[in-house]
Amino acid sequence: MGRKTQRAFTLVETLIAMVLLSLLMLGGALAYDYFTQNWQRNKGSMNDAMQRHHLTTLVQRVTQSTFAKVVHKNRQAGHLGFYFLGREEGFTAVSSASVQDPTVPAVYRLFKEQNQDGTWRLIYEEAPLKGFRLEEPEQNLPFNFRRVIYDNIAELDFSYFGWNNYDERRDVISAENREVLEPRWFNEYDGLARVVHPIAIRINLNGMSWLITVSDNAIDILGGYSSDV
Repeated sequence: MGRKTQRAFTLVETLIAMVLLSLLMLGGALAYDYFTQNWQRNKGSMNDAMQRHHLTTLVQRVTQSTFAKVVHKNRQAGHLGFYFLGREEGFTAVSSASVQDPTVPAVYRLFKEQNQDGTWRLIYEEAPLKGFRLEEPEQNLPFNFRRVIYDNIAELDFSYFGWNNYDERRDVISAENREVLEPRWFNEYDGLARVVHPIAIRINLNGMSWLITVSDNAIDILGGYSSDV
């Protein structure tokens, strides 16, 4: 019988095998690099989304604690009003809580700013009132917190639901009044001029409504003051 001989790989075959192996290793390395980059990017997006959700929850807690704050619009004359100013671009109100500390009241602002591409972003700012007495509308407030709540919004506007003025609200509860009066929506609402506070604020975000409600107790609140309104 003839003796069997073992055939070794030729140099060319070895080189081909090494090339194929290197291509597999390179492909694996590129795939791993692509995976890690996307993981980090998606992880960053997830963290951003979680932080934004947490911030939005805190801001919603502040808005849900909005209350009608009486201030002196003319101290010498004894005239009172409510610390609220609502415009088409946003509003300023008072809350019994703040984002930075839920036990501290704050003046807060929600308003829109336009981006370069024409879209809008919703901005939240607050001034904590810890150790600070808010008594007049012209006081300088310690605004120290600003965050972007939503960005790249195509449609963003504000409206305010309430009574036209103090006299109208008073007439509604008067036994002598025979006229049918109801609160309605306004594009602007000045609590100092109207001497009432809106009972609802609506923020339109791309057709979705963020509704903030406030107790309709302006008459009761002012009843605790002896000054003229």
